[in-house]
Amino acid sequence: TFNQVRELPAGAPDTETFLDTSVFLLKLGDKPAYAKPLFGPLVNPELKLDRLDVAQVFFSPDSRYMVARTTDTTVPEGKLFVAPLASLPAKRIAWTPISGFTDKITDAQLRGNTLYLRTYAGAPRGRVLAMDLGKPQLSRARTVVAEPATAVLQSFSLGKDAIYTEQRQGFNLRTVRHQGSQATDVAPHVPGSILAAADTARAYADLLVTTTGWTQPPRVLHLPLKGKPVDTGLRQGALPQGAPELEVSEVMVPSHDGVKVPLAILHRKGLKLDGSNPTLLVGYGAYGHSIEARYDPRTFAWFEKGGVMAWANVRGSGVFGDPWHRAGFKASKSNTWKDGLASAQYLIDKGYATPKTLGIWGTSAGGIFVGRSVTTAPQLFAAAIFDVGLMDAIRAEESANGITNTSEFGSAKVAAEFPALLEMSTYHQVKDGTPYPAVMFIHGLNDPRVDVWHSAKAAARLQAATTSGKPILMRLDGQAGHGVGSTASQGYSKLADIYSFLLWQFNQVAQTP
Repeated sequence: TFNQVRELPAGAPDTETFLDTSVFLLKLGDKPAYAKPLFGPLVNPELKLDRLDVAQVFFSPDSRYMVARTTDTTVPEGKLFVAPLASLPAKRIAWTPISGFTDKITDAQLRGNTLYLRTYAGAPRGRVLAMDLGKPQLSRARTVVAEPATAVLQSFSLGKDAIYTEQRQGFNLRTVRHQGSQATDVAPHVPGSILAAADTARAYADLLVTTTGWTQPPRVLHLPLKGKPVDTGLRQGALPQGAPELEVSEVMVPSHDGVKVPLAILHRKGLKLDGSNPTLLVGYGAYGHSIEARYDPRTFAWFEKGGVMAWANVRGSGVFGDPWHRAGFKASKSNTWKDGLASAQYLIDKGYATPKTLGIWGTSAGGIFVGRSVTTAPQLFAAAIFDVGLMDAIRAEESANGITNTSEFGSAKVAAEFPALLEMSTYHQVKDGTPYPAVMFIHGLNDPRVDVWHSAKAAARLQAATTSGKPILMRLDGQAGHGVGSTASQGYSKLADIYSFLLWQFNQVAQTP
C-alpha cells in the first residue's frame, strides 16, 4: 500500500498539497493503473474524515484484519479503523472506527487478531494496550504494559514471544523486554542507550541491539536469551586515534519559573572553566521529540579547539512524557525559549562561557528556540545559527507543509491561538535599534518542510534592525532541502562553516574567514 497526494489543478494554493490524500493497494508486478483506492477522505466520505487525515493501511501475515491509521503528518495522534481482510476485493470496504484524536493513541501494531496500541490517555508517560479485533471497542482493551514508574515509554515493538519497549530516562534510552508480568532490561550491565534492531517478521527470541552514548562509538551486540552480550563486530566501536578524552555533565537547570530543565554538557577533560571557551548551546523543543545521548565524531573538531557543546531538552520535547511536551506547546510555547535562556545563563554562571564566547543553534522547529532566545536576550550571545528555521509563525500555515503544523503551534485563523503564534514568531519580534549578535541563516533552496522565505525575510529584517555591526549572513545551498537527504560532503561542509563562523565571532581565529 502507499499514500498518494492528488494532482492539483492549475492555480491551486500550496495549502492544498497534502489535503485529501488516498491510500492505494497495488500488487507487486501490476501496472500503476491497477492500483485500487483503499482509504481516504475522498474514498470514504461516509467516515467524515478530515481533509488532513493522511493515512496508512497495514496488515500482518497472521491476521484476518487490516487496520487504517491516520495522522496530520505532524502529531502522532489520529484515528484508527479496522476492516476484515476478506473485504479487500469489495468495491467499497466497510471500515469500523476504533479511536479518535482524543483517545491519544500514538502507535499501533497488529499481530493475529490483536491490535496493540501505545497511548498516553490516563498514562502521561505511556502504556501499551491490547485489543481483540473480534470486538473492536477501545473500552474493552486491556493494559499489557503498564505506565513506567519514572521512565517514558517512548515506543514499542512486538517480538516472537515478548513485547519490547523503548524507555527514556533523561538523555538515555533503554530497551525493556515484557513477558507476562515480568519486565527486564535486555542489557542491564551495558551503559548508555540500548536500541533494539527491528524484527519485522517477529521470528527471533534473541536480539540485535545498538549501543550508543555521548563518548563511545556505537556497537552492535547480539543478546542471546541466556548468556552475556556478544559484540558482533558490525560497527567499529573504538575511538579514533588521538581523540580527546571528554567529560560529560548532565545537570538540571532551574528555568524562569523554577522548573528544572535537563542540560548535557560535553568538553575536553581538564578544561578550565574561566569563561573563555567557545561554547555552543543546542535545543529543539517541539513535537515531543527529545535530544538523545549519541556519539557524533563530527563534534571532535569543536572539542579539539577547546569547545564546549551543550544540549538542552527544553519544554516542548518529550523527555518527561506528554506533560513536558504540552508545557512547550501553543499557548505555553514561550517556555521553550525561556528554558533555553536559563540554560544559556547557567553556562555563563558556571564559567563555561561568557556572552563573548557563547553561541546558540536551532534547526527546523528549533528555529523558534533559537530565534526567540536571540530576540528576547540578545545580550547573552555572541553568535547564533538559524538552521532551516521556522521564522514566521503567523504566515507559516499558508505554505504546503505549514498547514500540517497547526496542531502543534496553532493557527492564525483561530483568534484564541493568534497571540501565542505572534509571540513565538521570530520575524515579528525583531526590534529596530537593537544590538543583535551575529547570525548565520542556513537553508536549502529545495526545502519542502520549511520554505526558504522564512530565512530570507528574517535575515532581511535582522539586517535592517541590528545596531551591533555584527554580520547577518545567509548560507544557501541550491542542491539541498531540509537536510535529511543531504550528502555526507554537504553535511561536513555545512558543519565546517558553522564552526568557522562561530569561532570567528568568538575571536578564536587568527584571521577573518
